[in-house]
Amino acid sequence: MDHDLLTPAEAASILTISTKTLRGHVKAGEIAFIPLGRGEKRPRVGFDRKDILDFINRRRMRQCPPTSPKTRRSTTTTSSAAVIGFTALREQRIAEKQKR
Repeated sequence: MDHDLLTPAEAASILTISTKTLRGHVKAGEIAFIPLGRGEKRPRVGFDRKDILDFINRRRMRQCPPTSPKTRRSTTTTSSAAVIGFTALREQRIAEKQKR
């Protein structure tokens, strides 16, 4: 079994993503890594090729095609509610208060 570890740049290249995006996946716990050394400020990490391929397989998806064809809307509005201006509503409330 080959245990040559990939550098972050090599792993990102396999995934066709940037190293910044790779670090985001690592931070989210989506990609396993192997810590190298004991650095605190800038920890060095390596990646097993199998972990990178497992990540690819977990992210694999297939979308189902829609069951019905898309149709165009017959109107331009999505609501049948009447439009009431804010100031008209306020004036109506003031008028009701004055009648009391």
